[in-house]
Amino acid sequence: MTRYVSGWAATIAAAAMALTLAGCDPATEGDSGAESSAFVGSYTTKDTQGNDMSVTLDAQGSATGKRLDQDLSGSWKVEGNTVSINWNDGWVTKITKDGDSYSKTAFKDGKEEGSKVPAEKAK
Repeated sequence: MTRYVSGWAATIAAAAMALTLAGCDPATEGDSGAESSAFVGSYTTKDTQGNDMSVTLDAQGSATGKRLDQDLSGSWKVEGNTVSINWNDGWVTKITKDGDSYSKTAFKDGKEEGSKVPAEKAK
């Protein structure tokens, strides 16, 4: 009887763990919450043409932005010391943290466009 109860207890514990892991935020999957939360916030930078650009990353993995008169939306995830933002228009913006500073690079169709530029995180 004890083995039977122990087996059920182990099965229930495994199911509870699986449900907990299934509920993890996909934007931060594979990353600790502390790493992801370090990137949450608003940034100002320049687009590939040198125009002002803003980017906002929320805790749920959504990204919004603005450049010229264009509103941007997409999703983001952390890759080491870089956040990769996949915009709905196919562009990818990467913001990299290096010490206390940030830089931004842009990619279209997997190819880097423009050059790396500074990005400033709002305090």
